[in-house]
Amino acid sequence: MNKWRFLLLFSLILVISCGEIGEEGEEEEGKSVSVVEKQGWHFQGRNCLACHNVDLKPERHLLVAGTMFKQFNVENPDDLSKVCKGEFYLQFVDQNGNVIYDSRDYKDPNSRGYRGQGNVFILMRKLGYISGNYYVRIIDKDGLTIAQSSTLHTFTDINSYDPRTNPTDPSNRFSCNTCHTYPNPKGGAPGRIYPQFNLNLCK
Repeated sequence: MNKWRFLLLFSLILVISCGEIGEEGEEEEGKSVSVVEKQGWHFQGRNCLACHNVDLKPERHLLVAGTMFKQFNVENPDDLSKVCKGEFYLQFVDQNGNVIYDSRDYKDPNSRGYRGQGNVFILMRKLGYISGNYYVRIIDKDGLTIAQSSTLHTFTDINSYDPRTNPTDPSNRFSCNTCHTYPNPKGGAPGRIYPQFNLNLCK
């Protein structure tokens, strides 16, 4: 009998623990959505730095980040069928075509961010600084180009960038999704970040 009481007590503790973890859940049509039900949900297409660099611990802070979709004109960022699935990286290319920064050099293989769909990012604890004017290129893990900006992006100072009050700061293009949105892109962006080359790699 003591064994059954222990199992019942243990089960009750698990339920209560999950309820506490579920604080990240939301009320949706009268139903509480727990973290367990939301696994894999990453709020892609939103202002990455506003969440990571404001609400999360420093080890999850991002220097630069965005989401790659299958098309530039995806209206609903919550539709995961419209997000590129694969492991993608960022390169920052100067006016002479030289790759100055390559996010493969700053990868943390244990980061859960690589399990997300369409994520492109650099963790701030791996690289804390980018400065200059660059074309931004997205590549796959083998270095094949998937997309590249047609205009230079300016990066001045991550410490002066405020992802909440001035997310589309033209001097600091750290949070890609703030301009790369649809139907109302900003800062000269064509819409969502989308593949222009090797389309088969965006599954």
